Amino acid sequence: MGRTKAQQTWDELNDRQRTYLRTLFQEDQGLEEEHRRLGATGRWSRTPARVWRRINMSGRYASAPAKLRGLGVWESGAGATLVALADRALIERGTDMQTGGLYVLMTPAGRAAARAGLGILPAPRKEPWELSEWLWAEMAKVARAGDEGLLAEELFGSAHLYLCAGWAGRRGNRPYLDSVHSQVEYTPRDFNGKPYSSTSVRTVHRYRFTDAGRAHYEEHVREYREWYPEIEAPDLDGREPDAGASGSAYP
Repeated sequence: MGRTKAQQTWDELNDRQRTYLRTLFQEDQGLEEEHRRLGATGRWSRTPARVWRRINMSGRYASAPAKLRGLGVWESGAGATLVALADRALIERGTDMQTGGLYVLMTPAGRAAARAGLGILPAPRKEPWELSEWLWAEMAKVARAGDEGLLAEELFGSAHLYLCAGWAGRRGNRPYLDSVHSQVEYTPRDFNGKPYSSTSVRTVHRYRFTDAGRAHYEEHVREYREWYPEIEAPDLDGREPDAGASGSAYP
C-alpha cells in the first residue's frame, strides 16, 4: 500500500521541522481538549476556533516555546522553521492585534501529517445520530426518572439547549425532550413545621421524552451502552438491560 499524502509530507520534513510540528500538534490537541471540557461543564465558548486554537509563540510564559527550548531547538533559527512549516501549509502564522505577540494555528494538513508521523489513527467518524457522552448521560437521567419526568434542576448545565424541543432553531439541537410545567398542590408549614389549614399550589418543571427522543433512545440504547458502559441506561419499559445482549459489563 502506498504512502498517504500526510505520511509523505511528514517524511519530507527534517528532524527539526518534525520536532516543531509534533510540539505544535500536542499544544493544539491540548487546547481542543480544554475546549471540550468547558463544553461538558456547560461553559461552551462561542469564541471561533481560529481564536481559541491559537498557539502563543511569544512571551515569557508561552508553553510551546518553553517545550521547544527544553528540546534544544528554540533559538535564532525558530523563525525560519516556522516559515518552512507555513510554506508547506502545515501551520498558519499570525500576530495578535492587541498584544503584538506571534501565534500559530495548526491547519488540517498539519494535523494529518503529525498524526501520520506519530502513528495516531484517525478518530472514528461519528454517526449522524450520535450524541456526545455528556448529552447521552442527560438522556439516561431522563430515562431513569421514568414517566414522571426529570426535575429541571437535575438536568446538567446547558443540556436543554441541545436536547429540548423548545430550542429547535439552535444549531446542533435534537428535539428529544419536552419541557413540562405542572401545578402541584401542597400544604405549607410554619417555622415549627406545623401545617397551615389551607393548601397552596406551586409549579414543578420537569423534562420528559418527546416521541423522537423516546424513539432515539430505544433504537440506539444498546450501542450507547457499549460506548459508555459506566452510564446507567435502563430500558424504557422498566426492565433491567441484559448485560450479555450487548457484550458489555453493564450492571
